[in-house]
Amino acid sequence: MRGYEIRVAESKKEIQEAYSLRRMVFVDEQGMFEKDDIDMNDDKAIYINAWSKRNELLVGTVRCYPDPLDHKLWWGGRLAVHHDYRIRGIGVYLILAAIEVVKYQSAKRFLANVMSKNVELFKKIGWEPIGNSFDSFGKPHQLMEVNLDVQDALPLQHTRGKSKL
Repeated sequence: MRGYEIRVAESKKEIQEAYSLRRMVFVDEQGMFEKDDIDMNDDKAIYINAWSKRNELLVGTVRCYPDPLDHKLWWGGRLAVHHDYRIRGIGVYLILAAIEVVKYQSAKRFLANVMSKNVELFKKIGWEPIGNSFDSFGKPHQLMEVNLDVQDALPLQHTRGKSKL
């Protein structure tokens, strides 16, 4: 993706940048949370960030984390793209990178609670809805799953035991 670099966060500073972008999107812009969107899953999550090469600005983020009861089941969530950088494919690249990251973690299933307005985007890249839509944090959502056995995404380079995109 020209002009952007997508990589797994490797420092506390990069994770804090992800929290700040999420706060801007989910608290300030969408009003889904009062103060922040940090929850019990953040401590064990892997953060994938998209950076603008031009100005070193964090323009997108997504997190992936193992289910607390089944470590072969992984969840994706908190996909956030900076308002000024939407409709450029950044969200798609983050989703595809997340698929590769959870595959590298030996996940057998990958699920996400997707805001209803984004369901068609997820369908276009191979995700399937499960069940009926539901309300979460005051917004309609849909549980979705991608088939990890057939989904190919971006190639990963592995350095120092961590995934780097």
